[in-house]
Amino acid sequence: MMRLVADSMLSKLARWLRLGGISIENAPCGDDKEIISFVKRRRAILLTADEQLANRSRKRGFRVFLVREKDLEHQLAHVISTLGLKVNVPGMICPICNGKLASIGKKNVKGLVPENAYKKHRKFYKCEKCGKVYWEGTHWKKIRERYKKVLKIANEKKIKEGSPPLPRLP
Repeated sequence: MMRLVADSMLSKLARWLRLGGISIENAPCGDDKEIISFVKRRRAILLTADEQLANRSRKRGFRVFLVREKDLEHQLAHVISTLGLKVNVPGMICPICNGKLASIGKKNVKGLVPENAYKKHRKFYKCEKCGKVYWEGTHWKKIRERYKKVLKIANEKKIKEGSPPLPRLP
């Protein structure tokens, strides 16, 4: 399995990859040596927008994915299409900590979610790592819509390259 780590410059990209069901860790904030050591210990691919960090990392012999795109949707499309990642929305990965989301009974979330969300929804998910509770609110629809745009961009890129298109979201 491909392991990914994003530096702090790409924390928003990492969060959105998790929302698409792609596991990615955040590198610790710190100097390049700390980041390189963290990525090396995990035998991961480093995602960074920092050319100097990318060059230092390559010199130390591990894989780096330099993200040059500025807007989030093009960043997502480029990473997904180039690395051949499979998108699954909702991702069942905590967007905050990269922990696994597990289904939790409605009775168990009383007092943990806003009263309105508790009344309105039946399905809830709790992160096994940080304990944050999620539910399928209107934000999930917005996530799906953004990913449809991202996959369209990614497929246009693949068509230009002559590669087969990515699968569509359900």
